[in-house]
Amino acid sequence: MERKKEIIEKALTHFLKNGSKIITMDDIANEFRLSKKTLYSLFENKEALLKDAVDLLWNNFLDELTLIKNKEDNPLLKIIAIYKVAIENISNINPIFLISLKKYHHDAMDVYKYYKMFMYKDVVKPLLEEAKTKQLIREDIDIELFHNINFEDIDEKLWKYKVFENYSIPQAIDYFIILKLKGILTKENFDLF
Repeated sequence: MERKKEIIEKALTHFLKNGSKIITMDDIANEFRLSKKTLYSLFENKEALLKDAVDLLWNNFLDELTLIKNKEDNPLLKIIAIYKVAIENISNINPIFLISLKKYHHDAMDVYKYYKMFMYKDVVKPLLEEAKTKQLIREDIDIELFHNINFEDIDEKLWKYKVFENYSIPQAIDYFIILKLKGILTKENFDLF
């Protein structure tokens, strides 16, 4: 089982750097000096390995979120801290990774989409609702619409606008997260961040 985890971790590193199309099961077998038969006994096919790799990617991220959620009391500051980690993680991913998942590996892409939905429904939405209950954000804000417009496809926007090539991570956090949240604060909390 330890060997399988090691393979998933190493494969994930390759996939994030180079996408999934050019990395073959032969490449992975060669790197670990495994026979293809042994590799296929651990993973039914490349899609299964990719699904496990995407699962690991998100679980590592969710582990970091647990620490953030336990450290901070203010729900909006939690959101900022969460997206800071998210943006830092996204900065280490070659966009070809997501492109190759969309184009060639639909099951693995479904895993990625599942976690994105989980991120909204189980992490960000409850924090925004808590902020609304605590009157930190305006009562008239439609949380789902706000999320869909501002945060839903943040990974793709960061790559589309070549943010990591032209700006710093703190600038990305400011423009993509903090300024968006400032726009929905109640007047009493405008100086919150």
